[in-house]
Amino acid sequence: MHRFFSLFFIFEVVSLICCVFFYFKKGHKLIVYFLPFLLLTVGVEFIGNWWIDHDIFGKSASFGKNAMYNIFSAVEFIFYGFLFTRFFKKKVFKRLAALFIPFFTVVVLLNMIYVQGFNKTYNTNPLLIGSFFVVLFCCCYFYESILPDQVDLQLTKQPFFWISCGLLIFYLGSVIINALFEYLTSQDLKAEGLKIYSIINNSLNVFLYTSFCIAFYVCPKRKKTF
Repeated sequence: MHRFFSLFFIFEVVSLICCVFFYFKKGHKLIVYFLPFLLLTVGVEFIGNWWIDHDIFGKSASFGKNAMYNIFSAVEFIFYGFLFTRFFKKKVFKRLAALFIPFFTVVVLLNMIYVQGFNKTYNTNPLLIGSFFVVLFCCCYFYESILPDQVDLQLTKQPFFWISCGLLIFYLGSVIINALFEYLTSQDLKAEGLKIYSIINNSLNVFLYTSFCIAFYVCPKRKKTF
């Protein structure tokens, strides 16, 4: 199947369309934050898919894709860290998320310079570290949500609840499936293993971007000021 019609890419585009639609309809700050991020996400996937399908640069295309995805992965986690600094209520959690951003930036740079390189391969070390912190931040958010002063709020009507649900399931699942990648693609399981990996990976992406769409939908309308 043509990669432009892969399930996760379709859902990325759908989430971008929803983001644009609700940006003009509601203008909520969460949507404002996500609009450039989703534009970048779809743009990166579009370029990556185009390189893969056409292979016009041969071996150099692989190096270019690796560099592009390594940079984007770093931006992605920094963006999520920024989101949590904006939506956490407890100062200790805000501070933790704020400290994560420079810490993770240093980790990415050191990994690129001394460990996995800039464009030789997809950098998995920052992925594991970033995934751990995103899962931790999601747990902190859910902890905040059950505190006495928040217990009266209906979680399903809170946009960031859906964002946190999507991120938690996606990154927990991604860590598990990537940890099992070598086993699934071993000689004994190669054909079925790749199929299982693809199905789970697509399902995780569908869940993530569907949760984004729901978050945009439940965002309250921007209050008019005169």
